[in-house]
Amino acid sequence: MPEAHEALTRRIRHQADACARLGSPFYGTLLEKVAADVEAEGPAWRVLASFEQERGRSALALRLMGAVHRLVLLGTLSELATHYPSTGGDGDPAAAWPLFRDALMEHRAEVTALLRRGCQTNEVGRSAALLGGYLEVAHRTHMPLRILEIGASAGLNLRWDRYRYEALDGAWGDADSPVRFDHAFDVPPPMNRTAEVVERKGCDVAPIDPTSEEGSLTLRSFVWADQLGRLALLDGAIALAAEMPVEVERSDAASFLERELAAPRAGVATVVYHSVFMQYVGDEERARIDRSIGRAYEQSTPRAPFFHLSMEPREATFEIRLGDELLGESRAHGTGVVWLVP
Repeated sequence: MPEAHEALTRRIRHQADACARLGSPFYGTLLEKVAADVEAEGPAWRVLASFEQERGRSALALRLMGAVHRLVLLGTLSELATHYPSTGGDGDPAAAWPLFRDALMEHRAEVTALLRRGCQTNEVGRSAALLGGYLEVAHRTHMPLRILEIGASAGLNLRWDRYRYEALDGAWGDADSPVRFDHAFDVPPPMNRTAEVVERKGCDVAPIDPTSEEGSLTLRSFVWADQLGRLALLDGAIALAAEMPVEVERSDAASFLERELAAPRAGVATVVYHSVFMQYVGDEERARIDRSIGRAYEQSTPRAPFFHLSMEPREATFEIRLGDELLGESRAHGTGVVWLVP
């Protein structure tokens, strides 16, 4: 088997293991079968062969699952839908696999076209992971927040302050919010803090309008089909987005930051943030992003403070950082948050 072929199957199996560990046995099993089908040069191989040279962090396996899920949600694959929990199905991956494999043969052109779009998610759960970072900045500066999100997708996490966060020893946010995090925290951040957002902007190279039929379908398709709690959070965030418009600018992150951070902004604490984003950024753009953030820190003053908040993967966990300071850790979708700051 060629080296690139082997690398592709390893990547698919790595994602299968991650899905299983993160509470999606349905996707975990289906992806194991996809990997075996690639090895056997079956329909999955014929769909994925032209993508085998992609780098490992392009989320190819999740893009495949999102493409098929989209066709299920559209009603194109009605028989397969009887096994997809997101459409009321039984969640049986063994029964789903033959139909999944048939879909790759019968809808090869559609699936391939969807794969070329890339991975475009807007995981609302990441707001729970980042919450403590915003509250920490507000606590340290006693200033309102100006938040700038790069890789914002549909901008759902730009509305983090309109969501409700519940922990055993406290809560934060709008008690009537349609987005409620009831089980996100193993060790929560301090909830007895206030934060006010006075300006919010985001950018993305391919922004999504979450209130449109197409945008909603795209966002739902990338949620793992057996994780109904995540789908419910997304639906609540989409409903809130209709009430609270926020524009996500069509722009690469480097150009956006070079403009927005050209000069310090007095009277507000500026927070640039991102979550599970840097893996999709090329080396040249990453260097430009780092330079903009570095200059912003150099220009930061008590009257115009600057902070860089991130949630990005590191080995088996996701680190929540404020600059170089490790604030906490979480799992991929903002669950299992463990706050580390005393």
